[in-house]
This record gives sequence, C-alpha cells and structure tokens, in this order.
Amino acid sequence: MSMLDEVVPGAGKRLIDHKDKWMNILGRLKPGVTAAQAQVAMQPLWHALRADELKALGHMSQRFTDSFLTNSRMLVVPGARGFSYDRDQYQTPLIAVMSMAALVLLMASINVASLLLVRSAGRVREFSLRYALGAGGGRILQQLLMEGLLIGVAGGVAGMALAPVAIRALVSRLNGDQAFGDFTTAIDLRLFVFNFAIALGVSLVFSLAPALQLRRPDLTATLRQQAGTSAAGMLTLRRAVVCLQIGLSILLLAGASLFVRTMQKLRAVDVGFNTAHLVTFGINPKLAGYAPERVAALHQQVLDTLAALPGVEAVGATDNAELDCCANSGNVTVAGYNPPPDSDETIVEHPFVSPEFFSTLQTPLLAGRAFTDADTAGHPHVAIVNEAFVRQFCGSMQGCLNRQMAPGGRKLALDIQIVGVVRDGRHDGIRQQILPAYYRPLKQHPDPAQLYLYIRTALPPGEMLPAVRRAMQQLDPKLALVALRTMDAQIDDSLSNERMVTLLAISFGVLATLLAGVGLYGVLAYSTAQRTREIGIRIALGSSRMAVVRMVLGDLFRLAGAGVLVAIPVAYAMGSLIRSQLFGVTPADPVSLAAAVVLVAAVALVAALVPARRAAQVNPIKALRTE
Repeated sequence: MSMLDEVVPGAGKRLIDHKDKWMNILGRLKPGVTAAQAQVAMQPLWHALRADELKALGHMSQRFTDSFLTNSRMLVVPGARGFSYDRDQYQTPLIAVMSMAALVLLMASINVASLLLVRSAGRVREFSLRYALGAGGGRILQQLLMEGLLIGVAGGVAGMALAPVAIRALVSRLNGDQAFGDFTTAIDLRLFVFNFAIALGVSLVFSLAPALQLRRPDLTATLRQQAGTSAAGMLTLRRAVVCLQIGLSILLLAGASLFVRTMQKLRAVDVGFNTAHLVTFGINPKLAGYAPERVAALHQQVLDTLAALPGVEAVGATDNAELDCCANSGNVTVAGYNPPPDSDETIVEHPFVSPEFFSTLQTPLLAGRAFTDADTAGHPHVAIVNEAFVRQFCGSMQGCLNRQMAPGGRKLALDIQIVGVVRDGRHDGIRQQILPAYYRPLKQHPDPAQLYLYIRTALPPGEMLPAVRRAMQQLDPKLALVALRTMDAQIDDSLSNERMVTLLAISFGVLATLLAGVGLYGVLAYSTAQRTREIGIRIALGSSRMAVVRMVLGDLFRLAGAGVLVAIPVAYAMGSLIRSQLFGVTPADPVSLAAAVVLVAAVALVAALVPARRAAQVNPIKALRTE
C-alpha cells in the first residue's frame, strides 16, 4: 500500500484523500464473538470516525449530515464469500435466469410425467394382469420408481456430459474478447452432485404419475380391454397439466421477450455521438516512465502520429473514457446560480478533451466556439458545457455563454469562462442518465496522465487496429495500449450483463417452446387414446371426421385460453420483479406478451394436429370390436 504511488504514479493521493473509497477492511472475530456482537461493539468507533470526517468536509446541510453520520451504520458481513464487485451487478439477473431454469426443469418434469402417462395408457392391461396374479401395490410402485430412476440416471449422465460443452460456448460469448472474464467454465464436484441430485429427484417424483393412475384399476374392464374412456379424475388432471404447460411456456417466453426488447432498446439508444467507424484505446505515459513535465508533449505527439495514418479522418482525446462506467465528476460553482438550501453539492462531469474531440465524435456544437490550440495553460481558462448543464445552471444557451464558473463547491475565485455549448451525450454508460457536464481543454490539465484516444476512420474500423498498433509501437514500444478496439465493440462489452441475460433467456424460451410442444403432444395423444372408443361411437353414429378434429382442437383451445388467462397476470408479476433489469420496456409490455401468446398458440396448434388427425382416422369397427 505504501508503494502505491510507485506502482501507479499519481495515485498516492488516494492514501490521504478522505473522499476516496478504494480499500476493503477485513477482520477476524475473536473466539466466541458473533458478527452481530462485533457490529454493535464497533458502532461508537465508527460514528467517531465519521464525525471527524464530517468536520474535515466543512459546513454541510442537515440532510447530508443525517445521511453521512446520524443514519450511518457499519455492517459486519461474512468474508467467506470473498470480495466481488460484480456480485451486485449480476445477482439480480442471475436469480432471474435461475428462476427461468427452474421453470424449464418443471416443464421437463411435467413432460416426463405426461409421457409416462401416455406410455402407461397402453400398459393398463399389463398392470391389471399383475394385480390379478397377486402383485401388491408396493411391488407395482417399486417397478415404476425403478423406471423413473433409470430415466433420471440417463438424463443426468447426458446432461453432465453436455454441460462442459454448453458452458464453454456460453462463457466464450459472455467474456467476448476479454482474456480474463467474469465467468469460468470450471465444473466442480458440488455442481456435479447438485445437478445430478436434481435430475434423480425430479425423475423419481414425477414417475409417480402413472402409479396414481394404476393404483386401483378396474380388473374386469381392463382385462376385457374396455378401458378406453378415462375416469373423470384423470381427465381433470390431464386438463390441469395442459393449462400448466401453456402457462409456463407463456411465462418463459414473455420473460425472454422482455429481455430481447430491452436489448433492442439499449442498442437503439442515442448516445449523443456517432459510434460507427470509431476506434478507441487508452495509454498512461507515467506507467511507461515519462516524467510529468513530458506527458503533455507526448499527448500531442500521439495525436499527430495517429492523425497521419492513412484512412484517418480525425483524432480526438480525453482523460475520461466514453461509455466506460467511470465518469469523473465533482462539484461546481457557477456565477449567478444559487443551489437549493438543502443541497450540499452540484454534481457534474468534468472531462478534459483535445480541440478535435467533438469533431471526431461528431458531437454537434450548438452555440459559441470550439476549443483551439491556443487554449493552453498560459491562456485564460475556458470550458464548453452540455445542454444538461445549461438547463440546470443557466436556463438558456446565450445566458450560459461567457458566464464564469469554477470546479468545487462554494469557491470564490470563478476563473473559468464558458465559451461553448455542445449536444447532450451519455458518458458513464448507456443505461445511465445524462448528467450536466463541462469540458476543459486538455492542454489546461494541471496534471495530465491517462489519455483515451478516439480515431474516426473512413476504413472499416476493424482494419485500422493493426495500423494503430504498429504506429504506437514505432512511437514508443513502452507505451502499453489499453483496450484497443472499435467503439461498437466497447459498447458490446458494456452490455455484457444484458447480453448474458438475453442469451440465456432466449435459450430457455426456445427450450420451453420445444418442451411445451412435446408436452402438449403427449397429453393430447394420451387423451385421444383414452377416447378412442368414444370417437368410434361418434363416427358410427354419423359424426364427420372434421367434427372430430374440431372436437380435439376445441378442447385444446379452451384449455389454452384458460392457460393464457392465468399466465398473463403471472407474467406481469414476474416482469415487476425484474423491472430493474429492463430498459425502455414496461413489465406489461404488450408486444412481449402478444409475441409469447402467439408463439405458444402456434406450437399448441402444431402439437394438436397429429392427435387430431389420428382421431379423425379412427376406424369405428376396430374401435368397437373390443366389445
């Protein structure tokens, strides 16, 4: 920690800056002391430290004092999980994804039960014969559980064999071009045991469905092959299964549609500048051994070198990267603006930029002038502000021009003049709101160091990457290029969280659709098989084949309607739980719900056509011959 300034030149001030939060505190509890006891015991020390910090900050409003001191608590949390700054970012979407996985598992389990019911429909006479020969209910149950166990073992082995392949493909998509991403492909013993136990458990539980059907068969009827019409209780169960299948399918597809729509909205966000044909990377001359007095000259040399490359239209630079979730912000004092009485600070972004920065990003200048090469440290300090700054501090663009301002709160010497206004742009991230911002000339930076370059090229931006790398290598091999990539690739990386959720949601939605098709087919095939004798009688009494088809499809769509009515409010409730992950879309988005309903209806129709066709082809003579 004492070597911080040597390892990262210029970062030593973080050791003494009271406002800089960058350290983690670990403590080992004494034997017999609980975390709750330690938390209570350390509260007086915590409040004493915060009170001392508050004195150093100076006069603050009552609202800030209450937040900073009165209502502040130090929490003692378990350290066994380690420190993960990404945990909060990924926790909510991963819970949503795991919930979708659980619903898919439930659908698969219901399908297993449905298919076993279909299979058992043809084995009623077999089990009735076993009962007639003296087999007990326990023996039959044992056989069915053994069959379910074999299904679970086979499914578990197949799933765990496919898991590494699927995980590697998924993680490669999520990590993108990053050599070390946030996700790992390792599968340890805990994951293996957990997933295999789930496979065995659900197989055993849902293999009991045939046991309920075969618990008390009518031996006389079944041995005479008269078990063609199902009992009312089993018919109700089958209808409930169909409704549940449809409801779960709509629920999963609606969730997937919400995430897809969110990704579309994020992709369509106007960030305030043209991201096409733009290449970006960062450098830090101090890490390459440059003395502070040489950094400014190197910055200009880098700009000139890149501008001379073939195909380059413009080059701009800033000390704070665009859309990289790390905005520099702080207080500001503006002449003529009085903050509300209960406001301590007016937070604005304050990057330093080169004269060509706005033209390179194609951010329009709305009023005043742009920076020039004459805006150096020896000349009057100037700034260009965005529209949000104008709205908050000035009221109009013309009222903002030539107004004096200064960084920091309640500063008396207002020594920066506003000379221009540019269009609003998103800086911190696509999801983040646009904050007031003032830009200052890079050559007036008091301590230049980190620099982010932006290159506007007429060539495809991917083709410029090798040329940029060679040019920087020739300029100085010691200058490491940080995140050399196209701007579109950077935006893709910034949306990795959303991309992960969308990719998994689509995968589960497609899988749910396939499972729904299989499940609906199984249930309808079972129902049609049980009603063969009834259908034969209908046809023998003069019913047309088309009437039989309408009977099967009518039953399906009545059940589908019930499933839709139940699923839509549940889908809305689910959307409310993931509201924080949505962007530009409401939980009750009609497009998402309509797409889910239409897709499930199409799958249901396809699944019903085969049983309906089979029912229409029933030969009444063969159906009644068993009598």
